[in-house]
Amino acid sequence: MFADVNDEDQDGAPKGRPVTDSSSLEKARNYFQRDFINYLVVEKNLSPRTVQEYQKDLKVFFEYFKPFLDAELTLDGIDERTIREFLTHLKIERRYTAKAVNRKLASLKAYFRFLEKERYIRKSPMADIKGLKLPKHLPKVLSRQDVDTLLAKAGEHTDARRRRDFTFARDRAIMETFYATGMRISELTGLDLEDVDLQNRVCRVTGKGNKQRLVILNKTAVEALVSYLEARKAPGVHALFLNRMNKRISNRAVEYLFANTLKHSEVRKKATPHTLRHSFATHMLEGGADLVTIKELLGHESLSTTQIYTNISMQHIREVYDQTHPRE
Repeated sequence: MFADVNDEDQDGAPKGRPVTDSSSLEKARNYFQRDFINYLVVEKNLSPRTVQEYQKDLKVFFEYFKPFLDAELTLDGIDERTIREFLTHLKIERRYTAKAVNRKLASLKAYFRFLEKERYIRKSPMADIKGLKLPKHLPKVLSRQDVDTLLAKAGEHTDARRRRDFTFARDRAIMETFYATGMRISELTGLDLEDVDLQNRVCRVTGKGNKQRLVILNKTAVEALVSYLEARKAPGVHALFLNRMNKRISNRAVEYLFANTLKHSEVRKKATPHTLRHSFATHMLEGGADLVTIKELLGHESLSTTQIYTNISMQHIREVYDQTHPRE
């Protein structure tokens, strides 16, 4: 085991915790999960939802390894082969998709990096573990006509006596804001009143990793938001979109109102709120917007993520060509 020295270790590394086989019985059998979560919250400043996802991933990991850890396997004894066996278990026995496996893999990489950094283990076993190759699927998008049809129906399934009330105005504002900005559902439900500047038609969005960006509101969305705010009677509540109890609306409630709107429209394609995000990006590209602008509006980390919409746009161009060119 490493020896504890005064200023620096024998290999020249800065002073740190001594690594031991048991590390005080893996810190009373929580295996430093509390320390890791505190690190995510305080140092990484991750959102509560993201932290919960890390906790869920670690739970799956320790459910698998508990029998081995009870039989005196240590965190420092987990090697690359053991990790690969765990990933195989997820893929074969638990039938996880490649995307789900990669999600667990990303969490484990962060967890073991933390353990190595804090010197609870000598070396992370994750260094050479690669993610599973994902099948490439083009996102589903709605045509401009389908979007127009869908947005025209927003709120119309509400009882006639309530069509000018809070719920009707809110549903219209939510649907218009989705398509105007291309934001994610969690970004929309996370909006506060002070995030929206109707005069300048901009909206401040907090995205993944608590990173903020500005998105643009079109005039139709502004009009819908003005009508909603006139119907919104909840002084002192900061959340923008509320349920009928004057609490921040949930992601699930927004998914429900979207499904209801789709059901009562003439659009017969499968769609979710995220479909409007894909449709927004595709229609912007088809209208002449450059990829860099779309990347910033969507809040993508990498331009390569945005480039998938060029494939969708080309698919649309091919469909129009095949339908309109006089020769086959």
